[in-house]
Amino acid sequence: MDTLVYRGSATLLAEGREVDVHADLTGFLPEFGLTSWSGTLESRDGAAAVGAVGRSRRGRLRLPGGWESAFAVTRIVLGSSVIWVRGSEPDVSPAEWV
Repeated sequence: MDTLVYRGSATLLAEGREVDVHADLTGFLPEFGLTSWSGTLESRDGAAAVGAVGRSRRGRLRLPGGWESAFAVTRIVLGSSVIWVRGSEPDVSPAEWV
């Protein structure tokens, strides 16, 4: 299995909001099966990021090059500006990060 890493700016899209975040992501490219990715999203305004995904615990992430994927929140720590996420979609691959 190949892995890819992306560290940089991104936009969190959830509940009709767009929040600028710093993404620290790892993509997993198995030889067979579905690609996936996971990592953390951190915003300068933690309340905005947590509030955007708070109820649904889902959202979308857009990278500067246009790559976009759905994610589910796996962990939120109250009082923190970091959100842990995991994403996987049949037609969206982390290989497109490059």
